[in-house]
Amino acid sequence: MTESRFWLLRDARAAHKQGTEAIARRQRDRLADMVPFARAHSLYYREHYRTLPERVTDPTLLPVTSKAELMPRFDDWVTDPAVTLAAVRAFVEDPALIGEKFLGRYTVTTTSGTTGTPGLFLADQRALAVTTALSARMLGSWLTATDLARVAARGGRIAMVIATGGHFASATAAAALRKKRLRRNRIGVFGVHTPRVCQVNGVSDLG
Repeated sequence: MTESRFWLLRDARAAHKQGTEAIARRQRDRLADMVPFARAHSLYYREHYRTLPERVTDPTLLPVTSKAELMPRFDDWVTDPAVTLAAVRAFVEDPALIGEKFLGRYTVTTTSGTTGTPGLFLADQRALAVTTALSARMLGSWLTATDLARVAARGGRIAMVIATGGHFASATAAAALRKKRLRRNRIGVFGVHTPRVCQVNGVSDLG
């Protein structure tokens, strides 16, 4: 599906107006579509969901998974046969590719491995569009129209305090944003482990 972010924002707003029961019904219907897709396209989930009913609308029926279980079976877990663990690992080992698309269509993110197992995850364009739309709704609940006007009047600058130095979700998002903006200095990226900040040409950045 290729809905625009604007369409997704309107759809989310319409769903919100319909009330909690309508939202719950939508969640059940979408889960009922997702489980058969996982069964059809992922060997891991076909095995993992073999005892589930044909139609699943209750998420509590889904057996729990973990990175420790998923990562050793990465090639069986993914639903796109073009995606392999070896290729994804090679991609994330190159810091120059942070913010670029794997296979031209997937954003790859990694976890730090603090639980003992580093994770590798892929998101397609629609997943990112949904995330962006939901984030916009969240920001809209925090910022008033006056706040947004002030941000725009000052050039729409953004400061991001994030984990840097890898294909982490925040670093990947920051890199993608900076590549899209015509003026990179509108987005300041600050590493969480950087001990100090300096001023460069009037714009705060890492020091």
